[in-house]
Amino acid sequence: MGAWMVAVDITCNTHFRRLYSRERSVTCQWTFRQLQYDLDESVPVKFQIIAGELCLDFINTVDNRLVRERRQELVPSYADLLEWAVQAGAVSAGQQRMLGREALAHPGRAESVHERAVTLRECLYRIATAIANHRKVAANDLGVLNTFLDEALAHLKLQPNQKGFRMDWAQSDLPLDFVLWPIARSASDLLTGDDLQYVRECGAGTCRWLFVDRSKNHSRRWCDMKICGNRIKARKFYRRQGSVRKARSR
Repeated sequence: MGAWMVAVDITCNTHFRRLYSRERSVTCQWTFRQLQYDLDESVPVKFQIIAGELCLDFINTVDNRLVRERRQELVPSYADLLEWAVQAGAVSAGQQRMLGREALAHPGRAESVHERAVTLRECLYRIATAIANHRKVAANDLGVLNTFLDEALAHLKLQPNQKGFRMDWAQSDLPLDFVLWPIARSASDLLTGDDLQYVRECGAGTCRWLFVDRSKNHSRRWCDMKICGNRIKARKFYRRQGSVRKARSR
């Protein structure tokens, strides 16, 4: 185990011992940010990109989705959506600057695109969770996704490269909706690819973030071992310790 991983393991164990008593107030995103702080990372990142597919990482921009009073929107504005897209590799820093200027010039349109982004995300969530739980995908959700996909693919162009040709976005066409196109294309690739059978939900009941399980034995249980995995282990450990203390006090 490398020195960095040892540091992560020690920090995580200390961190979750400190947080166990406030388990109900801890969220995946909050824990992720606190872990960065504890490790004193010089360039902290805002979002967890852990799913293995862009469309699933986009779904994961809601924390504690299933607990209404703790649900947290991680991309509450178009600017936040752009920031996530840069970190996730969906748009470049240059494209972020161009789209950011366009959003400032047309705030109403930017808000409308953000609302469409939420519509796409929730549609993808219903599709992905149906697949992860071996349920039939609703025809209405496929229809919504196909609408976004039709729009996105209309902007793909055949471009030459060193190896021949590739499909890429038309560089002269950069409307505010551009940020949604790679997400829709990612969903299409996942739904038509061999990895669809490995779409999983995090095993932590209060998390349920989605990811593609590409582990060697396809036995991955957690969205992130450092976050949910250690949190569940800490919870089990302290429950065992509590049982031992009760038994000794009798």
